[in-house]
Amino acid sequence: MAADSGTRHLERKVLRDRVYESLVDMLMSGVLAPGTALSIDGLANDLAVSPTPVREALVHLERTGLVFRAPLRGYRVAPLLNADQIAQLCDARTIIELGALELALQNPAGLADDLAKALAVHERVAGTVIGLPPDPAVIGTYRGYVTADWQFHNVIFQYSRNSYLMSAAEALPMHLHRLRQSVTSGIHDAEDSLAEHAGVLSAVQDGDFARALQAMREHLANVKTRALREVPPGTPD
Repeated sequence: MAADSGTRHLERKVLRDRVYESLVDMLMSGVLAPGTALSIDGLANDLAVSPTPVREALVHLERTGLVFRAPLRGYRVAPLLNADQIAQLCDARTIIELGALELALQNPAGLADDLAKALAVHERVAGTVIGLPPDPAVIGTYRGYVTADWQFHNVIFQYSRNSYLMSAAEALPMHLHRLRQSVTSGIHDAEDSLAEHAGVLSAVQDGDFARALQAMREHLANVKTRALREVPPGTPD
């Protein structure tokens, strides 16, 4: 009996995770546009599941900021980030990433090699997005790029060997995709990001940790500047 209960619990978790990933794909591809009202029954019908895993997935998604629950109105897709929210996101990211890099550099064996591997993937994926037009219709193609870009940073969090920092970083990729949806710089800054990542890697390879921290600080400041420069006119404050 206990084994049957455990099996059912596992199956339910697997189903919830599958629904969650499907909803993330729909959000990131623009199928579910910012501001869209989300019907639990409608989504359950679209995904051919019961309402329960959809409801559980939406609770999880609310924690990422991709959706929100309005009183008496149910869940809706979160609106695009405004300039103040973008600035706050970039500032928070800078604080935790520089802290993670400082810790990673205290025990850097293997860090340079793994950063080099992540940069190689980033370069390959960037080739698929460089030159795309600034059209919201193609923003959904950026999930692979955002993932590859983020993996370079995620290596640093892993090498921080700090479970609390790694936990704090888990939601960042979702927020960064919202940033990409809110501005058009994702189409134009791939080459800049690659060069800045390469600067961080070069400093780590040379053992110049002060330069590595400065290169990362400048990279994150540049990301913020590029994002704020390209907030579309009319984005709500």
